[in-house]
Amino acid sequence: MTKLTLLVDSMLALLCCVKIMSENSMKLCLEMSAVAEEPAIGKAIGGQTLLDVNGSPSKEELTKVQKQLQQIERQLKCLAFQNPGPQVADFNPETRRQKKRARMSKMNQYFSINKVLKKYDRRGKLLCNSRDLCDCLEEDCRGCFYPCPKCNSTKCGPECRCNRKWVYDRIQTEGGDVISQFPFYNDPD
Repeated sequence: MTKLTLLVDSMLALLCCVKIMSENSMKLCLEMSAVAEEPAIGKAIGGQTLLDVNGSPSKEELTKVQKQLQQIERQLKCLAFQNPGPQVADFNPETRRQKKRARMSKMNQYFSINKVLKKYDRRGKLLCNSRDLCDCLEEDCRGCFYPCPKCNSTKCGPECRCNRKWVYDRIQTEGGDVISQFPFYNDPD
């Protein structure tokens, strides 16, 4: 036998077991409901009679029976079919998808306006003019930093330039004196 036939056989056996179990539980529920509808006086539940010495049921026994009946009613309600109503009949997944697409397009329009554009390409060159500018902002510098751990370039500062979304505006001292400034100031924006 192939694995597929074994799988199908096991699935059929499982379905038969589920069907038998559901039929047995329905029979049990029907028996319990029949017991619940009959008067409980004079019957024995769990081996105890419900009549006291005077021949009338005691309060404790009545409360036990009432609790058992409430439990049976709750279980029957859980097993009963619950009609979901017209919501399921009117459900159309295509309209739901269309509404979702419309919401997503509105959201994408809003976020695409505020999207930060990259300033450097994947090789670390400026996108505005394809120049390989060092992070010290000197045009004729051949690289004055340690080799970058990501791209191995000596022109990357503390953060790699590849696909970076920002540029250094200027380099200044703590006193506020500008040492060097971005040479293509109007281009990157």
